[in-house]
Amino acid sequence: MKKILRIIWFKIIGRIVFPLIRIIYTPTEPISRKLRLIGKFRIRTKDGKNFYLFNNAFHLETNIFWLGIDNYTWEKMTRQIWIEFCKSSHIIFDIGSNSGIFAVLAKVYNPNSTVIAFEPQPNIFYVLKKNNKINGFDIHCENIALANNEGSMPFYNTGEAAFTTENTTAGSLNKDWRTENQNSIIVAVKELKNYIEENQIKGIDLIKIDVETFEYEVLSGYGKYLQIHKPVVILEVQDRTIGKNIESLFDASLYSFFNIDEDSGLIKINDLGMSEKNHNYLLCPESKLGLIEKYVIAK
Repeated sequence: MKKILRIIWFKIIGRIVFPLIRIIYTPTEPISRKLRLIGKFRIRTKDGKNFYLFNNAFHLETNIFWLGIDNYTWEKMTRQIWIEFCKSSHIIFDIGSNSGIFAVLAKVYNPNSTVIAFEPQPNIFYVLKKNNKINGFDIHCENIALANNEGSMPFYNTGEAAFTTENTTAGSLNKDWRTENQNSIIVAVKELKNYIEENQIKGIDLIKIDVETFEYEVLSGYGKYLQIHKPVVILEVQDRTIGKNIESLFDASLYSFFNIDEDSGLIKINDLGMSEKNHNYLLCPESKLGLIEKYVIAK
């Protein structure tokens, strides 16, 4: 009965009624995330781009449906920085892709790029593949996690419906991350360096990593290719301990670090993981700094 009611509300009422309501009414963010729907919807950006997203009653896509992607505050500056680098990147990796919003944006703004998206959680991976298909893109969707070891590992998430109908955006290989009402599944795990060699990838220009406290392990598994490729890296750093570990992998003379203030722009820093408000960071090779000059703010 619960499944039937979900289909009626999200898939039938949501798809038919909500688009009509949206014409005359724009809810606030707290309200919009409650008005969920199932199905694809079209997005038009202020700079003239058109594409689709599939919503499986997830909160991110629901907010984008109601508010428009340009008006939605979620990682707004991070998305702008990502798009800026996507335009000139040939090989793009989206690690912890979730439903693929960043991967889709990469193809929208650079159709000729090669985009590889990694998402280990099956119910979220389904939506990632769906977003690729409805846009007619050629994103390489990989249903695996990346770390600094190979094989299989428990993948943890919070809530009873985390692996079925919900998208908490909190899935992690770290058992100590968000432990309340925690559940787990077993997922395939690979080291990035081995993935590169097995697929004969010559270089990576741009990487996004959002894997809920496992960013260091992903980069550690990159091995020697991190220094060879020297990619632009956009990643989440939850605390200073993780930040220090990540710093140890980079040559400070070749990279500049920035905290991404989602409201204002890029703040040049020396230490990763210090911000309590904004957890996204840009690690930019010195050779690419010219692409982001207009986003850097003095603080």
